[in-house]
Amino acid sequence: MKKLLKKYLPPVMLGGVRKIRDALPLWMLTRKGRWIRREYWQFGQDQRSFVFMSIARFLHINRPVPGYYFEFGCNEANTMRKAWDHFQHLFDFTYVGFDSFEGLPEIAEIDRQPIWEKGKLAFAEQRFIKRVRGHGMPAEKLKTVKGFYDTTLTPELKSRLMPTKAAVIYIDCDLYASTVPVLEWIIDFLQVGTVIVFDDWYCFHGDPKRGEQLAWNEFRQRHPQLRFSEFVRTNEAASFVYVGRD
Repeated sequence: MKKLLKKYLPPVMLGGVRKIRDALPLWMLTRKGRWIRREYWQFGQDQRSFVFMSIARFLHINRPVPGYYFEFGCNEANTMRKAWDHFQHLFDFTYVGFDSFEGLPEIAEIDRQPIWEKGKLAFAEQRFIKRVRGHGMPAEKLKTVKGFYDTTLTPELKSRLMPTKAAVIYIDCDLYASTVPVLEWIIDFLQVGTVIVFDDWYCFHGDPKRGEQLAWNEFRQRHPQLRFSEFVRTNEAASFVYVGRD
């Protein structure tokens, strides 16, 4: 049945089917469905919460580490809402979401794999804003930057956001080609204590020559004067703390 639905239903309708399935009470699900809902899916949520709580604890202990919460790759606002949940009581951040809001760009050869295709992960900007605002974030705390990074991450945008630095930079770009411009653009926003998180660190089967890992390794080689310390990791993500320049 699942294969038939994927074959004959367009993606937008598949999303509706998933929402109906996810809303079903546990007793209506199969044994596999109950396990996925209660254990497998919850494990992923717990891992992400662990990352955010670890950051909150680190920033609070080393206070003050003020500034922005930058999120590159916003999708359905799940991560932005989790950031708000974990930071709102301790820090006076401004939250900035960077996303095309049109899904993934054209997939470059280096990023090709079956799960990626142009337009995947699309989520309209106004839907994103509505979802975050509905979660309790005040309008004045949220900014969005719409467009693909190679065109939106400009010196002009940097000037508008400066001189405030970043406290947390959450990179959920999935692709090598999308991560490269992000890393170059954020340099001027780094301050001692800035935490950088790579949400898809182990994508591409953990190959260090692909994806976010490759982008980060090349970035470190281009900028050896920037010093970082490894921070927390999960089965999906890796994070680093900026500790200064040589």
